[in-house]
Amino acid sequence: MSQIDSITYKTIEDLADINEVVLLQSDIWSQESVTPLPHLVASIHHGGILIGAFSENRLIGFCYGFAGFRNGEVFLVSHMAAVLPEYQNAGVGYQLKIKQREWAITYGYQKIVWTFDPLEVRNGYFNLCKLGAYSKTYITSYYGEMQDRLNKGLPSDRLEIEWNICSSRVKIAISNVMPNKTEHDYEVLLQIDRDTEHPSLDFEKFNPQKDGYLVAVPTNIQLLKQTNLELAKAWRFAIRNVISEALLHDFVITGVVKVPHSSIQYYVLEKTTLEDLYD
Repeated sequence: MSQIDSITYKTIEDLADINEVVLLQSDIWSQESVTPLPHLVASIHHGGILIGAFSENRLIGFCYGFAGFRNGEVFLVSHMAAVLPEYQNAGVGYQLKIKQREWAITYGYQKIVWTFDPLEVRNGYFNLCKLGAYSKTYITSYYGEMQDRLNKGLPSDRLEIEWNICSSRVKIAISNVMPNKTEHDYEVLLQIDRDTEHPSLDFEKFNPQKDGYLVAVPTNIQLLKQTNLELAKAWRFAIRNVISEALLHDFVITGVVKVPHSSIQYYVLEKTTLEDLYD
């Protein structure tokens, strides 16, 4: 049996295991971003869930969600998820989300929501394509100025992800048969200037009546921050402006077009209703 095959998943309620989650957070993100043990304990006893991934009784990843309520709708807020670096890219994060979905359905939830940095397009692909979620909300500087190693240097903008866990779209996505978004011949609204690598935006061609657009995003924002922080900031503000404007005109972020061996990937923005999206 391989190391990955031996990984087990379980809901966490024991105080010793919860404390291991606290320590793991600190190892991955630094102390500034830790959700403390008392908060976790209170949450999982009032509609929340903490799920751990274990390799030979060692905690190697987790996901954490708590109960949310807005505009008359109850949902699960999936606030945190992390996997140790040596176990990343092996499907552990995906299995944690699947286990979270199974638990949520059992306990009567219809939707799970969370946020992610739109510049982290790898997470965007995971959320939109592999899980079948969507986004129609852009939040500027959601957490203010963050000082942890992943977020330091840029405003903490976030996209809110909505995952309608009982929908046909989600069932199709997790069955690995989502349609390829490259089949749409959408115009590129935000692209890269090949000479300067800066974002190039022409809002004059934006037509709210179009069926869809593609929006460029750097493939590796963490590397870009290390090599050219000012360029990373330019991408932050360009993507903020174009996506916010599109969402105001009822576009929905539905997918990511992956471009192999490229410094740029593309978000897919479509003019669609949620009814059509989940048909």
